[in-house]
Amino acid sequence: MRMINKKVILGAILVVFVCFLYLFLWLNGLSYRQQSALLPKAKLTVIAAEVIPTVDSRFLQLTPSPTAQPFIEVNGIAAGYYVKISGTEGVGLRIRREPGISSEVVFLGNESEVFTVIGGPIEKDGFLWWQLTAPYDNSRSGWASADFLAALTEENQP
Repeated sequence: MRMINKKVILGAILVVFVCFLYLFLWLNGLSYRQQSALLPKAKLTVIAAEVIPTVDSRFLQLTPSPTAQPFIEVNGIAAGYYVKISGTEGVGLRIRREPGISSEVVFLGNESEVFTVIGGPIEKDGFLWWQLTAPYDNSRSGWASADFLAALTEENQP
């Protein structure tokens, strides 16, 4: 009996292995193609615009920006300065929603309470009015008559 050459056996095993590998990869490729065929595909439809939008020429014109109000200082009081309530003899000062004696009272400011001036002056009902806000509480804000406000000097600023 004749012996089969070892190289032939190894070659045959290698050929069979490559065939099985090819078969395995081919079957996997089929299953991948089948899976991708089952997935729904989006259809994209491009709709062209009927009219191309244009820029309105009114938006291209430059409009001047409003100028800042001039700095007005009356009796040492101006916007951005600190003032305190004085001259109410301990009664306090009515801080109003709008300038004027007929405007709604928002709260009562205490004697010597300090406020920041944020607006004014406005003259109404024979008084000069300043818009104030408390530096520690922005909800305490309103208009007060200048007759009961004293400007704080730089040494007395909070």
